[in-house]
Amino acid sequence: MDPARWRRKQRHRAQLMSGFALITLGALGAVAWIIFQMGKLPTADKLAAATADTPASVSDTATGLSYKILSSPWRDGCPMRNHPLTWTSGEGAPDGQVHVSGHAIPWSANACAGLLPQRLQDKKLSTEAANAAAAIDTDKALHHARSTTSSHATKVGGRPAWEIRLKVTYPGEHLAWTSEVAAVVVVDRAAGQAPVVFYASVPGNLGAASLTDLLSSLR
Repeated sequence: MDPARWRRKQRHRAQLMSGFALITLGALGAVAWIIFQMGKLPTADKLAAATADTPASVSDTATGLSYKILSSPWRDGCPMRNHPLTWTSGEGAPDGQVHVSGHAIPWSANACAGLLPQRLQDKKLSTEAANAAAAIDTDKALHHARSTTSSHATKVGGRPAWEIRLKVTYPGEHLAWTSEVAAVVVVDRAAGQAPVVFYASVPGNLGAASLTDLLSSLR
């Protein structure tokens, strides 16, 4: 073969190889970019965490009630002591401490359910709700004033109920909040079964909307 012709073929082959190399590098770069972008997508852990933030529900088999568990700082478990009512389920949100007779006492927002004791039962739901509200009020550790903002018949899960909404203030106390909103709901059940009571109280610095959210989720 003519030497000049052979050199032309070699140069052509080298040019083709260089072209293939550039195409390969370009493809590899594209793959690397795709992998980098995929790394920005939420991982399974992030997705699981996002799912975990979704409010769950409390299902109380003793009372038959169910209601939403609000997002953090709310957590499962009734923070109220079992006096003067016994609570079978609940949730709460820590809200600092108060000082009573020189002792620091933890304070919480709360939402709790239980059976209405026989001593508080009556033929009228409205009276039962008032009895429950008065009994719960006796367990307040701080000097306070309570007023009723509404009292009316309602239904919970299709069952007759009575709801009382309250405003509680703490005059003279040095607190992170000036007032609380609260509600007592008594729900009737089948003949021979004790009515059930749901009580929720939310300090003003945690947002009054939390109370409405709890009550609207009650079933």
